[in-house]
Amino acid sequence: MCHQRALVHLSFLACCVRISHAFTGTLRPIGLLGHPLFHPSPRNAPGGKHRQQFARVGLKAESNDITSSDDLGKSALFDDDALVRALDSNNLEKILSYLQSHPSSIPSLSESQIQSIFYAVEVATVESDENTVNKRAIEDARAIDFRSLDRVRAQMTRLYRLLREEGRLNVFGAVGRPPPSHVAASPPPGGAVYPTSGSKLISPALLEEITDMEMISLTPRPTNLLLVGGAAFAVLEGIASLYFGINFSLLVACTVLLAVMDQVLVSGAVFETALRMVKPEMSGRITRHEAGHFLCAYLLGCPVEGVVLSTWAALNDGRFGGRSARAVSAGTSYYDLDLSEQISGAKPLTRESIDRYSIIVMGGIAAEAVEFGRADGGAGDEDALIRFLRSLNPRSQNAVTAWTPDLIRNQARWGATQAVLLLREYKPCYDALVDALERGGDLGQCIVAIEEAAKRENKGWLQRPLGIVLEEGEFGKWVGIDEAGNEDSLRADWGVIGGDGAPPQPSSSPKISLEDTNGVPTYAYGDDPITSTEEFLRKYRQAMEKKLASIDEKLEELEAKESNAPPES
Repeated sequence: MCHQRALVHLSFLACCVRISHAFTGTLRPIGLLGHPLFHPSPRNAPGGKHRQQFARVGLKAESNDITSSDDLGKSALFDDDALVRALDSNNLEKILSYLQSHPSSIPSLSESQIQSIFYAVEVATVESDENTVNKRAIEDARAIDFRSLDRVRAQMTRLYRLLREEGRLNVFGAVGRPPPSHVAASPPPGGAVYPTSGSKLISPALLEEITDMEMISLTPRPTNLLLVGGAAFAVLEGIASLYFGINFSLLVACTVLLAVMDQVLVSGAVFETALRMVKPEMSGRITRHEAGHFLCAYLLGCPVEGVVLSTWAALNDGRFGGRSARAVSAGTSYYDLDLSEQISGAKPLTRESIDRYSIIVMGGIAAEAVEFGRADGGAGDEDALIRFLRSLNPRSQNAVTAWTPDLIRNQARWGATQAVLLLREYKPCYDALVDALERGGDLGQCIVAIEEAAKRENKGWLQRPLGIVLEEGEFGKWVGIDEAGNEDSLRADWGVIGGDGAPPQPSSSPKISLEDTNGVPTYAYGDDPITSTEEFLRKYRQAMEKKLASIDEKLEELEAKESNAPPES
């Protein structure tokens, strides 16, 4: 009898707790980004021990077509309960299964339900056994196992694409991807549409013309902060040694020991915290840098798993190294299913996948340059791109020829140019994302912020490039597409996508046959093989060498004239 009363009391207490949770917000613990949040939240942070029951929100919007049929009412209630149970479980597989079997319910999902769906994405990817450190920081394609058969991330990719196809993610994959069926009023383009089309040769002079900023702005600034900080700290230790009579060698030894412990135990998080106190603007730069990576990946159709803006946050997140020496100080984790399958050898490696990776990697540098006029961070991003492209050379028979230093530098300039134009074109989305990150928003809140800004500013699928690079002159030529008059001529000459949906293929582009590349298909898409870019780079280099030789000859002539001239009286 006592046991029965105890069970009744416990059941009553559980009901009270569930009812109170349905009507009140909870104090959310430190979130994925390491910021405390205080707002009504349907769930706890990833990895939490307790998961709050999600308040049941009806799927169906109000409609004049509502019928009084009892069978239909029971069916709708059953479907509603099924989604609520899936959201309560934070089970990505169950949520995906429900949405795939009930696609008509997707347009009616509420904002809180969308956030809960992406919370399940965070939970699933954090707990995945297939985690690697920061997908954009790939240094060697041969050393990283891309795990193209990663079940969790394959489900995440299908979920993103399903929400896009049903009209809930209108700018996910808005660039470089075919449009969703509900947007394609005209036939889709035959190739990927990027902000700049045409030739992939981007000389430094052409980059400055297209982006309207100097090349130095997109070059990460070298910093001597560690050297200066170490010298200043040594001076302080010397003063403390003289003032308090402490042995200077002992102070230095203690400092070195603490620094080693900081690096080994918490991956340098203590030093990073001190650095942010000395340079408060550093946090803002990191946020905007990572927002650049995030938005570029999202626009290019690569599902984002999460973002961390500090080492403390990375220590609690297995996707960014966790409590290991591999932990990062800040990063954006995304997943490109196409590139993963191609790197693993399941499919031929294409230039299109390499282009997407290049834009995403250079997105952080581009964001800093656009926001502050000069990039401070990003040296690691450049190094990652260089090592990644170099590591592709042994695999190049599946897709491209060898990545020479000239090609790698050109690819970096091309990626930075595209990233700058993307961030400017979708500036409202970028600003909304930065605001969400600064407020400590999780993945779902960031995506909702991007989509709301896109809807408010009428931003959607990029239907045509903003301009075209022509292989004319020594440095190439940039021709912007405006509404004043040159659009028609460009469409006629280059097939720029317009009302007829023609693919952006220049009529003068060279045709590379299989025999020209030893039987290796080097096409990425359309008529834009990497071999043509390499040939043009070779010609460009030869032209510059001839120009320098001509300048040397003129200088020698001037010196000869000066030496032969009679002395002045």
